[in-house]
Amino acid sequence: MNNPSSASTIRHEEPSICLVAGYFGRLPTHFDCVLRSCEYNPSIQWVIVTDDTTPWDLPPNVRIHRATLPELQKLFSHKLGFDVSLPRAYVLCDFRPAFGLLFSEIFSGFAFWGHCDLDVIFGDLRHFLGTEILNRHDRILQRGHLSIYRNVDEVNRYFMRSAPGAMDYREVFRDPVYRGFDEWKGIYRILRYHGVPQYREEIVADIASPTRYTYTRFEATEFKNYPSQVFYWHRGKVFQAHLNKEQGVEDREAAYIHFQKRPMPKPDFDARHAEGFLITPDGFFPYALEHLTPEDFARYNRARRRPFREIRTDFSDRVRRKLMCWMRRST
Repeated sequence: MNNPSSASTIRHEEPSICLVAGYFGRLPTHFDCVLRSCEYNPSIQWVIVTDDTTPWDLPPNVRIHRATLPELQKLFSHKLGFDVSLPRAYVLCDFRPAFGLLFSEIFSGFAFWGHCDLDVIFGDLRHFLGTEILNRHDRILQRGHLSIYRNVDEVNRYFMRSAPGAMDYREVFRDPVYRGFDEWKGIYRILRYHGVPQYREEIVADIASPTRYTYTRFEATEFKNYPSQVFYWHRGKVFQAHLNKEQGVEDREAAYIHFQKRPMPKPDFDARHAEGFLITPDGFFPYALEHLTPEDFARYNRARRRPFREIRTDFSDRVRRKLMCWMRRST
């Protein structure tokens, strides 16, 4: 088995990057697959902020920072100078544009900091985000599942700026309901108004959300999709593969794949030492570039019904969010 640190050349002149992922409760069952994809990005550091005490086999460039939500709420309130609301893990997403300030100790010494989700499998990030791109932009990528910022004080306080039609960070951080401040209606609108250079290329296989009642086959929202396609990770790279009847299997590389909070089952293989795996609506399967047949593509391009308990949970969450929004407007 090749060592990713030796198989992937670490170019020390590249700007250093540290990414934080916040996750509370039991870390996802597919976490070993995420760790394997991190390991193949040895020049990038990951810090997982979590209250989960499960022991994991972590690669050298991933570490756990244990904290509870009440502890983070106290820390954020202290650093911002006013009391913030952090009643549940999902609300933490609104604080992401402020992570450069709020987690300044974690990011100390790094040229860039960022935030990411764990419902992702990372590809070769440096291949897509080279030194020239980093040097020319203060913010790289636009979505909450991965955004990177230049680690200087001015950039770390961009979230405090105002812009027409944009949310005010003080109002957002006091709100117990997630507002989307980390994406288009918040920090993106603020930075665009002030002319801050942002890198917006669509290099991500961002899988469309499941329908209300079914999981559909995986389709990337910003990529061209094909009737027969599948996504996979192999030795540090993520690909969308599709079946061309004349030429066989063709690949398109992506920076990473984001599968939109789907409850992926625990892999039944040793993901931490796998050379590759398929990433499908049914979970992860070992894959070392074996021949994919038309039957394989048919299997991974079908829809299946969502469990009733999950539909019920989604409905309850929607009702709760609408109720909280109504209460906020009424006060």
